[in-house]
Amino acid sequence: MINKIKKINLNHSFIFFFVVNLFCILLFKFNNFNISSIFCLLLILIIGVSHGSLDHIKGKKLLRLFNIKSTYIFYITYLLIAAIVILTWIILPSITLIVFLMIASYHFGKEDTQFLINDKSYFTQILYFFKGFLIILAPLYFHFQETIAIF
Repeated sequence: MINKIKKINLNHSFIFFFVVNLFCILLFKFNNFNISSIFCLLLILIIGVSHGSLDHIKGKKLLRLFNIKSTYIFYITYLLIAAIVILTWIILPSITLIVFLMIASYHFGKEDTQFLINDKSYFTQILYFFKGFLIILAPLYFHFQETIAIF
């Protein structure tokens, strides 16, 4: 079963990689091609929200690891961390953004790659970071001014 999941994930990664590269070629070919904000919103809603919807499952695993029985602890902690991040964002926006982008880089790279690699070395952790960093760099590379305005 695990091998089947690995194969599906590998195929998904390959197809995604192929589609992104094809999109980049088209983007370079037609410089005035603009992506609609609605299309980006749909991608965030379809991929992003479903990605975050599994956080409670990871939370339950964490609670078991620390031998905590109440799931309310996870939800309270989850909301408290969100509030702290928002407060830090208000007080130190530049530093918070840099830390967020670094964590996001590692997270994206790990979530997309860990099913292929069983090794937990420092090299693997760095690989996760740089693979995810590509996701962070793409908007900066293709739409620098708009991305900076959003940040």
